[in-house]
Amino acid sequence: MRLRNVLWVAIAMLLVAGSAAAGVENHSGHGAAASVAIKGFQFQPAELTVKAGDTVEWKNDDIVPHTVTADDGSFRSGKIAPGKTWTYKAAKAGTFGYTCTPHPNMHGKLIVR
Repeated sequence: MRLRNVLWVAIAMLLVAGSAAAGVENHSGHGAAASVAIKGFQFQPAELTVKAGDTVEWKNDDIVPHTVTADDGSFRSGKIAPGKTWTYKAAKAGTFGYTCTPHPNMHGKLIVR
């Protein structure tokens, strides 16, 4: 049992270190205009409307890393470790579909007005 716990801690540390090396933004989320929870392998809400200039925060409430990757390539979070957040400033108006790269069945839509 103890060895398994040590292995989980080591895996978690590697995931966090890999995210930091990839330049992933993991912020506390203060000042975000809107937020999306990543929970149960879903983006909640699946569709979100914000104003141009607003900051959106995605928080990973699952036990595995996820990503937020725009279908058109306009934004990409990199891996978001469990319990961490990623923020994005929605500068350009439009409708942006996005997925989780490791879990392509996870879809969301960000509408920027």
